[in-house]
Amino acid sequence: MDYSKLKPMIEETSPWVRDSGLSAEVLEERHVVLRLPKDRHLNRVGSVYGGSLFMLMDNAGAALFACTYPLGRYIPVNKAMEIRFLNMGTTDILCELALSEKRAQEMLRAIDEKGKGEWVLEMDCRDTEGTVVAEATCRYFVKKLA
Repeated sequence: MDYSKLKPMIEETSPWVRDSGLSAEVLEERHVVLRLPKDRHLNRVGSVYGGSLFMLMDNAGAALFACTYPLGRYIPVNKAMEIRFLNMGTTDILCELALSEKRAQEMLRAIDEKGKGEWVLEMDCRDTEGTVVAEATCRYFVKKLA
């Protein structure tokens, strides 16, 4: 698969995402890195706004799904995300996600059997120094298409 074709789908999914400056820096099989520029997302105390961190991690999870499973076979929708804010992010923020082939298959097994189910990712986002800014558990509802 040519993963570069996913780039516009990820960066331009909605006006907010497009205008956010979010960029997909790495899109490859079972591995993604998305970057959120700080300049468009600083809050009143000079750190990256929590809602922007949510958007970054939600889109990173969707990007990982698209880089892991066949396009058009499933529909993933974020149904819940628990975020833990750990440090103030004052630089660009990165979210890197990866799955082994075995783990990717395990995560989809019940969905393939039942036609729908939950796909859960543990993730974090970091500043450019490598400091974890936030951690999250993201629960996607996934429906298998015919």
